[in-house]
Amino acid sequence: NRVGLDIKSASEPADSDFAPGFAFLVPAMAAAVVADAGFFPISEVSSYHSKWVLKARVTAKGQLRSFNSRNGQAMQVFDCSLNDESGEIRASFFGDMAAKYFSLIEPGKVFTFSRGGCKIANRQYNRCNHRYELVFDRDGLVEPATDDGNIETVRFNFVDLRTVQSKTLPCSVDICGIIVKSRPFVAFTSKNGKELVKRDLTIADDTATSMEIAIWGDRAKQEDKVFEGNPVVCLKGISVKEFKGGRNGSLEQAGAMVFDSTLPDAERVRQWWKASGGQASFTSLSLAQEGVTDLATLQTKALPCTVELCGVVVNFKPSFAFTSQAGKDLVKREIVVADHTGLSMQVTLWGDRAQQEDKVFDGGALVLLQGVLVKEWNGGRSGSLLEAGSLIFSPTTPEAEKVRLWWSTGGSSQSLTALSQEGAGGASARLAAGRACSVAEMRRAAELVSTQPEVFCVISRLALVQMKKQGEIQPLMYMACQESKAGSSLPCNKRVGEDGFCPACGRAGKAAPRMNIRCRFSDHSDSAWLTTFHEAAQGVLGITAEQAMAIESGENGREALEAAIRRRYFQHPLQVSVRAKMDMYNGEQRTNITCFDARPVSYGQQGRTMLKSIKEMLEQQAKATLALSTAAA
Repeated sequence: NRVGLDIKSASEPADSDFAPGFAFLVPAMAAAVVADAGFFPISEVSSYHSKWVLKARVTAKGQLRSFNSRNGQAMQVFDCSLNDESGEIRASFFGDMAAKYFSLIEPGKVFTFSRGGCKIANRQYNRCNHRYELVFDRDGLVEPATDDGNIETVRFNFVDLRTVQSKTLPCSVDICGIIVKSRPFVAFTSKNGKELVKRDLTIADDTATSMEIAIWGDRAKQEDKVFEGNPVVCLKGISVKEFKGGRNGSLEQAGAMVFDSTLPDAERVRQWWKASGGQASFTSLSLAQEGVTDLATLQTKALPCTVELCGVVVNFKPSFAFTSQAGKDLVKREIVVADHTGLSMQVTLWGDRAQQEDKVFDGGALVLLQGVLVKEWNGGRSGSLLEAGSLIFSPTTPEAEKVRLWWSTGGSSQSLTALSQEGAGGASARLAAGRACSVAEMRRAAELVSTQPEVFCVISRLALVQMKKQGEIQPLMYMACQESKAGSSLPCNKRVGEDGFCPACGRAGKAAPRMNIRCRFSDHSDSAWLTTFHEAAQGVLGITAEQAMAIESGENGREALEAAIRRRYFQHPLQVSVRAKMDMYNGEQRTNITCFDARPVSYGQQGRTMLKSIKEMLEQQAKATLALSTAAA
């Protein structure tokens, strides 16, 4: 039998399984026997084969990394991708094997590999198509081999972008396409302090589909001209993940990028681009793929989300240029878009789209916005058109016709309900776009929330503030750092020590008191204890944190402060904005409910709301009475 074809057992064979004296052959003679028998194909590697010798080309090699084993021992590891005429497989080298072979193994060269182990591939780290992966951790043997040119330098398993659209994420694919757009590379520091270089490419193929792909390091730092002129590129090892409602790719470190390939797939894409692809409009996978979303549906979507909108421009502001906090020169314009649901929302345009003449937005312009990132802002919902998105005037889609008909038959004079809130930010300066409900309804709904936060608006009164906990006085304020965050004008707001030192900023600087209290709010239906932070706490108590600190440090101290707080109990109805979401606490899921805004009730607005509710109730009673009368007759 050829070496590796004996599948009787995965254990070591006994000497009696071989010809007499075989076990005593010196390594050179054993190698000669293997060479005469031929090499084991990568495609046949499995846990059933315990003895094999592979002849393969190294197509990719990772960095030498250090880690601590389970027993705390420092170890090294690196991995590489191996390719022969039958397939490809990943191999990992640990400990002494990593130190011994890291400098020997070079990408592009051919070696023989033997005396390794085999295990099921870990798809979290292994992007090769093979079911198994190789492990060399003890007695592995790697030797240079003759390169006869029969083994490909890179083996591709191409998938077209339309197929990527339906794949389960995350996934790893090989792509052949045209570079339709390239952005300059950018250098930045990651959250863990690592220096990185990145370039974003837009790749399209002959399915008229495109996707954003990020390349890194030296690949990204190549000259811009390499990516210009719509070259054909073959990319191996693209990690595809969900991003802002779409699908984005990232070229893995162990992947490959090949320009001007002569493979049949590359030639097919090249001919498509010359014939019609250069004038085609593409469906972008990197944008949300749900079609047009009306504003009524958007009102209930979990945020953030990326959507496609179609509507009429009912208002717009002039474009203006400014410099961002990062020193980048930007141009933006804010427009307000409305649709047939009677709702409107503000959308921000950037760059060249923002700089178009005012007249293109005037006169109720009908627009299709593809790739709008929607987030919570000032208690409402606002959108921003992504760079990868598109702005189309006078679209002719069925959705556009529906909006055009609505606008021309009364929509232009209709009163619109805005999803976006105007005005300055901050919890104390905004109205919450939350669901109106009672305390009891809020408590029931909060038990059903997920990790996506939900906002409720409750009309209630302050019933109690927690002054003590387990018999000990509970602090109602803390001193917070007021130094600006790095690269931002916003204050740090982290708790400082008694000496005024801020661990987050690494220095002692300006500090100010901030409130953090537990309040019990009550209405006719129930009561609820809510953690109430600074801005909301000041609204509830009717005093600032500085005033509270002055009272506490003055005559009668804490007793005077508690007396001032008790005078607020049940005095005035408050519009309380509550945020609820599911959090992890000590390894357990727990509903986190906080009050982030509190303000006096507008009696006029609340009166109108109550009158509307009474009217609806009377109408329902009248219908019920009529139904009973009809049934009796």
